[in-house]
Amino acid sequence: MPNKVCCFVLCISILCSILTGCAGVGINQEAALKRSISTELAIDCGSADISDSWDSHGGFHGDGTSFYRLDFPDDSIVNDIKESTDWSQLPLTDNLTALVYGKEIDDCDYAPSITKTNDGEHPLFPPIENGYYCFIDRHSESTDKKDDTDVLNRYSKNFTIAIYDTDNNVLYYGSCDT
Repeated sequence: MPNKVCCFVLCISILCSILTGCAGVGINQEAALKRSISTELAIDCGSADISDSWDSHGGFHGDGTSFYRLDFPDDSIVNDIKESTDWSQLPLTDNLTALVYGKEIDDCDYAPSITKTNDGEHPLFPPIENGYYCFIDRHSESTDKKDDTDVLNRYSKNFTIAIYDTDNNVLYYGSCDT
């Protein structure tokens, strides 16, 4: 009889530890993700809520795409974006439009690079008319992280793009690693 009670108490303790640990991990992961995005984009995303996320990284050599939607409570981040040399006002360049939404350029049809499916027909970024964007070319052959000139001419893509929608106070963040 005492063995059954000990087993029961042990199982309940383990279950409580697992459930308590899992609840904390989600909150800690979101905070870590917002810190990481803040650092990469040189803006403070701490007040934002992550309302949508997608991440397929973890494939061969960490290949995959990720996408996050961060909803801000107000437009206070716009001043930081305007003051940063890493951000530019919309519209996107032709190359970045091809990466984000897909586009035909010089008789070449480019599919969007950040999608949930491999068919290249469903971009995760919604159309945005007013706002700012930040492009970071993380490819090993890149000589200027802000320059998108050669991004479509490589066999692999390693980049981050963020678009801030000033009409809705929403930041869309995506990365692609192939």
